[in-house]
Amino acid sequence: MRDTQEAVLAEMRRWGYRYVVTPTLERLDVLALGLDADVRRRLFKLMDADGSVLALVGERTVPVARLVAGSLRAAPLPMRLCYAGPVLTNDPGRFTRRREAYQVGAELVGASGPVADAEVIALAVRCLDAAGLRRYQVDVGHSEFFLGLLDGLALPADVKPGVRAALAQRDFVALEALLAATPLRSAEHELLLHFPALRGDAGILEAAGALVRNRRSERALEELARVHELLRAHGLGSSVSLDLGAIRDFDYYTGVIFEGYGPEVGRPLAQGGRYDGLLACFGRPAPATGFMIHLDLMGEVLRRSGVGRELTRLDAAVAWSSVGLSAALGLAGSLRMFGMRAVVDTEARRLAGALEWREALGAAHLLHVGGGRTVSWSPAAAPARIQRLPAEQVVARLAERGG
Repeated sequence: MRDTQEAVLAEMRRWGYRYVVTPTLERLDVLALGLDADVRRRLFKLMDADGSVLALVGERTVPVARLVAGSLRAAPLPMRLCYAGPVLTNDPGRFTRRREAYQVGAELVGASGPVADAEVIALAVRCLDAAGLRRYQVDVGHSEFFLGLLDGLALPADVKPGVRAALAQRDFVALEALLAATPLRSAEHELLLHFPALRGDAGILEAAGALVRNRRSERALEELARVHELLRAHGLGSSVSLDLGAIRDFDYYTGVIFEGYGPEVGRPLAQGGRYDGLLACFGRPAPATGFMIHLDLMGEVLRRSGVGRELTRLDAAVAWSSVGLSAALGLAGSLRMFGMRAVVDTEARRLAGALEWREALGAAHLLHVGGGRTVSWSPAAAPARIQRLPAEQVVARLAERGG
């Protein structure tokens, strides 16, 4: 999982995102500024010595927002930030089957509009690539499309949260039960039942436009059309589709939202979207959008697909005979100075034993140091081909190859 995390963070840095560290433990009243009551209910809580209630974070967007409005308040916007860390929940089915999960994410703060939305979605897709995933689907929707529909329906105020929750979970049995007790006309009833099926390519936008009669939903469709156009400019085609039935369970989302799915997994590997109102809760109003990746789920998918990232790659296994330890330590130190990963054996071995040791480690090269001035060098690509060269020449050649 660590290699996957580093690969994803490296991709984020290539896009100009700066790594920040946010706390795992926050005051509950601080988290309450950005999380609704149902999300707060799922948090682990404890009492501080001064009587205040603390909570272990269940997501990291709110802590990042607090950081931007606090310690980074003087920093100019837009700001590109990325992070990694654990999140905890009292609802273990929410992440994997455990109460603790690990996430890596990115936030673009201070930029509004489709260009920023498309950047974040494109970055999320490239992060899935960087993690080693080869088959995935990213569904892009808009939170305002559903809210516009909801505004125009004759639903009692106390029923709307239940309808939203049922649609978010795609629980059509619960949805039918809720709608049966409302005064909705049959056309409105059917619209809500078919709402989750509004997904596909750009053609779905025209079809959805024929169903709505409110400006809020129409604006959402216009923004999605522009984002979809920009995603094509980013080079993203078949991996991205539109899902107007997508509903997120965090109240702070205000615009374009998206989820990324891998093969044979019913939960999203990546989730994100626009949350323009959250920063104002911490005293620094600013538009923002971002996403996070569930590393635990990603690891499961990669292991099942057989394309998981390798363990830490070793460039060189440095073995030594009974009189070669000091020279071996010096040789490994030289290799590391050139950015290569080198392991020195902890016991003396003859060359034949060293070759077996290197194979067990999976190192790219074996360097065996004896009592003379030369080093025996065997590359993994041709283990039977052993060259004997001065140590400085071996270092120079490996450095030229990049390990």
